[in-house]
Amino acid sequence: MRGNVHEDERKQQELGEKLQAFYDAGYVNRKQAFWFAFLKGIFSGAGSIVGVTIAIALVLWILSGLDQVPFVGHLSESIRQTLQQRK
Repeated sequence: MRGNVHEDERKQQELGEKLQAFYDAGYVNRKQAFWFAFLKGIFSGAGSIVGVTIAIALVLWILSGLDQVPFVGHLSESIRQTLQQRK
């Protein structure tokens, strides 16, 4: 396990050196690359939030249809009551 940690650190160091050489050679504008990475992070975070919201809505919608199932019906009713109390 220890060998993998050192190997990963070495690979990260090599990647950093290659990236620095790439910037120094003038292939990429550093400011533009950072701006792109920033926007990518913003959109990735927003997409995750939207995805989780849709997933939770689907789970609650499915649970609302399972009122007739003995254990799941009680569980879904409990979740529904909890959500209504928090409004």
